[in-house]
Amino acid sequence: MVRQQLRSGLPAITETVDPAWLYDATPPHDDGWSLVCRLDPSPKAQGNPALASVHFLVADAPHNRLEPGARLRLFERGTGGLALIEILG
Repeated sequence: MVRQQLRSGLPAITETVDPAWLYDATPPHDDGWSLVCRLDPSPKAQGNPALASVHFLVADAPHNRLEPGARLRLFERGTGGLALIEILG
């Protein structure tokens, strides 16, 4: 999957809405939520890893879980795989 991402390059977009799962969910496809990621500048400009501000799309999501140190698995639309992200602050 990493090779596929390298071939296609990092995205030039500045906002995504993709499925994400709390890292401690078992299995990872339980407790999934749409996660909004705002990137400025884009991942293509930042490189990998890229910094983003994030929030869940829906009001019923566990917003309190998006605290520093929390980890999520984020669907990567470019590869169809899952990226590991960590909330920094």
